[in-house]
Amino acid sequence: MQGIFNTVSRMWQLQVITLVNRLIYFMQRLPVVGTFIRDRSYAAFRAKRTLGAIAVILMFGAGLIESLLYFLGMLVLPILIWTEGHFTEQLTLVLHMYFCISGVMGAITSAKVLETNKMKYTAIKLMRIAPSRYMRAILFHRYTTFFLYQGIAFTLVAFYFNFSIIHVLLVVAIMTCWRVLCEFLHLVIFQRRGIVLIQKTWATSLTMLIALALAYLPLTQWSIPLFGAAILDQRWIVTIIMLSGTVAGYVLLKHTDYAGAVRAVTNYADPLLNAELMIADIQKRMIQSTGNDLSLLSTSNSAVFEQSTQSTLDKKGYEQMHALFIKRHISLLRAPFRRRILAIIILGLILSVLTLIFKDRISLDYVGRFTPLLIMAMLNLTVGNQICKVLFFHCDMPLMRYAFYRKHAKQHFLLRLKYILSTNLKLGLCFAAVISVSVLILSEGRNIDSLLAIWILIITLAVFFSLHHLLLYYVLQPYTAELETNNPLFTIVNSLISLGMVVAIFIGPTLWVLTTALIVLTVSYLISALPLVNKYAHHHFRVK
Repeated sequence: MQGIFNTVSRMWQLQVITLVNRLIYFMQRLPVVGTFIRDRSYAAFRAKRTLGAIAVILMFGAGLIESLLYFLGMLVLPILIWTEGHFTEQLTLVLHMYFCISGVMGAITSAKVLETNKMKYTAIKLMRIAPSRYMRAILFHRYTTFFLYQGIAFTLVAFYFNFSIIHVLLVVAIMTCWRVLCEFLHLVIFQRRGIVLIQKTWATSLTMLIALALAYLPLTQWSIPLFGAAILDQRWIVTIIMLSGTVAGYVLLKHTDYAGAVRAVTNYADPLLNAELMIADIQKRMIQSTGNDLSLLSTSNSAVFEQSTQSTLDKKGYEQMHALFIKRHISLLRAPFRRRILAIIILGLILSVLTLIFKDRISLDYVGRFTPLLIMAMLNLTVGNQICKVLFFHCDMPLMRYAFYRKHAKQHFLLRLKYILSTNLKLGLCFAAVISVSVLILSEGRNIDSLLAIWILIITLAVFFSLHHLLLYYVLQPYTAELETNNPLFTIVNSLISLGMVVAIFIGPTLWVLTTALIVLTVSYLISALPLVNKYAHHHFRVK
């Protein structure tokens, strides 16, 4: 076991050192704090130990928050929204959903033994750690923290619903043993058939659909037996799972050779692990997309093409450059918009069907408690983040080295804000329209006041996120040449949105109070945007 602990310690050190170096790098660029941090901080042993301790706490906190969000979003919220206190056996329902999602879906889609990631590639290919030693350490760390994080999260859920703490901890222990057994089965399938199951999209997608359907069907009028809870309450099944999981864990930690499995998922030619191949692949698609855009534009209608070309030539400076960029990369810019329109249509149909099913069991006032979820919905439905990546990779990356381009950041910032805002407003109006259908069904066409507040709220969020993504791009510029986001401050700022949504759900403001608060926040954001760009873009709008 000492070898396992030593390897886990080395992996933690690698992660912590990487995170600490990033924190030092980005703290140097903060307005006030940065002046006190010198380059010799990278070699300051005591300071790095202090920052390392902070980094460890942050990493543990992130794992715990991830588990809490999982239980909140996947288990607690659906029960609170769709049952409205009518379901008497809440523990049975939670156990059934937990079994379907963690036990069935997680068993197929979350196997660590055949997972492809950069840490595995770095440890095996670059640090030359023996594959078996590395995988044993990773599996030990994974399922120790799995039990710890999920045990704490499930305990908090138990406090809320007044469940037995011992019972839920036993369920988490059973689930941990089951997931260890599934890791062993994944490895057996690979060794005997050469199949990496988690890389089979059809298998993972089908499993997700079936598991989620089985988890949430008891909330509908087409109720099914809560077999998940029944399985977890059968002593002989639980005993078999615990014994099998323990034996599988012993075999995985003591008597398994991982060389073939690790070699299969750390192939040097994998674009996910090789940044050069990934960039080359992106550039090939960029060239193909560019050619298609120009050919389609020129062959569709010659008169329209000539008029469009003349209108572009009539513009000057950054305005002309922006217009040319939009025309040249129109398919790349429209692709995320079209995907979100499709997602909005599908979401609208699903919400309408669910509202028709549950309209006798829930009220509009009860659903109104969860309107802060619209914040997260609009965060994912707006296209600002995707457009900023396109702008960075296809336009800004070679230009950021020039001081004049950074000095004139305000000019191209306003042009891009106008384009992103117009796109997000279209998405917001479509989303508000599909939400209105569900509201009208629940209120039977009588509650127009709530409908007006929802439209104002969604339009405000469209404006807010249009500005938010572009402003962070100019002020923090988080992207590297490989399109990775390594700026901790960028991550923290974005995490505040998720935290604000959770806080709003617990506070439970009325719809108009939430709308008013977001309007004030958005107006303040708009007022401060240009001064922030003028002050920080010249120094921070660079390639990291």
